[in-house]
Amino acid sequence: METPDHEEIPPGEDALIARLVEQNLALLDASTRPVRRGQHPKHHGCVHAEFVVEPDLDAELRHGLFARPGSYPTVIRFSNGAAFDDRKGDAHGMALKLFDVPGEKLLGEGDTHDFVLIDHPVFFAADVAGYVALFEALLGAKQSVLPKLAFFLPRFLAEMGHVYLTHLHKHPHELSIMLAMIAKHPDSPLAIRYWSTTPYCLGPHAVKWAVQPHEALLKPFDTPNSADKLRLTLTRQLAAGEAAFDFMVQLRNDPASMPVEDPTREWDAQRSPWRKLATLRIPRQRPDTPELMSFCEQLSFNPWRCRPEHRPLGGVNRARKSIYQALSERRHELNAGTSAEPSLSEFKKLWAE
Repeated sequence: METPDHEEIPPGEDALIARLVEQNLALLDASTRPVRRGQHPKHHGCVHAEFVVEPDLDAELRHGLFARPGSYPTVIRFSNGAAFDDRKGDAHGMALKLFDVPGEKLLGEGDTHDFVLIDHPVFFAADVAGYVALFEALLGAKQSVLPKLAFFLPRFLAEMGHVYLTHLHKHPHELSIMLAMIAKHPDSPLAIRYWSTTPYCLGPHAVKWAVQPHEALLKPFDTPNSADKLRLTLTRQLAAGEAAFDFMVQLRNDPASMPVEDPTREWDAQRSPWRKLATLRIPRQRPDTPELMSFCEQLSFNPWRCRPEHRPLGGVNRARKSIYQALSERRHELNAGTSAEPSLSEFKKLWAE
């Protein structure tokens, strides 16, 4: 039965989440320095922006961050899901860290608030049990002799072949989502739409987030034939002018067709249209200085670092809280760094003229 907070938590989920944490830590590559993130390891720049809440929002939208007009300094980390060569198909991420956000947070202390989005509208696992099964296959591929025998293939392809044979061929819906995710070849991080994929609270409502680019602002450039083409294009476009995104929300208004506990299902935009909450304004800048790239490498993002009015919903989000915390702590420990949240003054020193 659905709880008043829209969720249906299955028995035994805590044990499955604990196993997911073990799997993710086992899959973390600790052989390089600095140790990269387990997911979205390569970023393209560390962008400063302003998150500007719209005036005169409808009353049902005015909760938490959006209760009143305001502006929040923001850092954006654009990233690849797995690939280190930007010319290869992959999922792509956009993580936002807002500063000067007052009030209680569900994770940690301080004045920061995170949003985590990718360039696909749905997630690849329906629930925590499916998430565990997929990562069991990934872990098995890393430990199996079969990929090593396929010496004529790149290791990644050999391992994914093992994952297909042991798991994905029995789950065609998951497979189709993963194939769609890794088929994307964008030319600019500033010209992509991104989604939360999983639901969140907007006060009493269950919602999903998305951001829509203002493509008309972007200066066109020939796409460089480079493994770093997304960083190069991002840098060129922000040297030439400003950029912007609309931050949008979709309200859940039909529980039967808009499940909270299955993020593999897209919510119908005709039944519940996307509505604008804020503008993400990105001024001209250089986002890839060595100092900024290093700063972004140290950052941690967690969708639970948010105000209670925007609590993450659903099993995948319940798992993310523990996974992201554990991976961040291990990564910073191996890199002899700190996982403490940065201050706005630290960030401003890096991009102030």
